[in-house]
Amino acid sequence: MDDNEVIAVLVAGYDEDGAERATVILRDLHGNVSMRQMDIDEAPLHGAAGEACFRRGKPIRDPVSREVVGYELERVALPH
Repeated sequence: MDDNEVIAVLVAGYDEDGAERATVILRDLHGNVSMRQMDIDEAPLHGAAGEACFRRGKPIRDPVSREVVGYELERVALPH
């Protein structure tokens, strides 16, 4: 993954073609953080073995508007 450091892998589920997708959170050499969608087979899970891997959990709702403002992260155990 170039010179990017994997901060976390968010396992999202399957796309319409049946491929398992993940969002990878990366930090570059300058400290900039970005997210990239990848097929799970392409995601740097082996390099992230010491890092956290998550899937989207329960929605977090604004207490007044009840609008979803984010999601909890559910930790996923990585196979070693």
